[in-house]
Amino acid sequence: MSDIVLHGFPASTYTRTARLAAEEKGLAHSLVDPAMGSDDYQALHPFGKMPAMTHGDVQLFETFAIARYFDEAFDGPALQPADPAGRAVMTQWVSAYIDYLYPTIVRGLIVPRLVFPQRGVPVDEEALKANLPAIDSQLATVDGVLAAAPYLAGEQASLADLFLAPLIAYLPAMAEGQAALQKCPNINAWAERMSARQSFGATQPQLAA
Repeated sequence: MSDIVLHGFPASTYTRTARLAAEEKGLAHSLVDPAMGSDDYQALHPFGKMPAMTHGDVQLFETFAIARYFDEAFDGPALQPADPAGRAVMTQWVSAYIDYLYPTIVRGLIVPRLVFPQRGVPVDEEALKANLPAIDSQLATVDGVLAAAPYLAGEQASLADLFLAPLIAYLPAMAEGQAALQKCPNINAWAERMSARQSFGATQPQLAA
């Protein structure tokens, strides 16, 4: 087993982001299912979420911290812009993903459509429908950024793109997601670039939660 251990479910967008960062850096790692709610896992992630990571004496939780550790502690292609302004733009988009895109699109569409049916949880169709304009608005903002540059923080893929890619990858599995993507040609072109990366294929989960 690799000495880098990620604790998370493969279908989790946050877990996949951490795995994408490891793959981009060429880091061997193992992925184990977290024992959610257990005392052992609570010791790894005090807020009971995923992923968490252990690497020797280094123990981290939260995806951005884990991904930055992979980038800064190991050799390999840089996943963060070299200049302060570029890094700030990258961080801006990571923050926007966490604060806006994830709640609206993952919790508001992907989870109800792809996770709830497997768990026998009823879908609030009215709430889902009411959320669709916000999804369109947020994706339009991202699409506008990608009209001006190939990646969210400029000319090279960065951690910001590794956060967004797992979310966008789920949208074609849902009618609402397909409809939203039809309005976003620049996101579609970006998604093709991202899906062509070795890391993307190496971390592809089944469409299940």
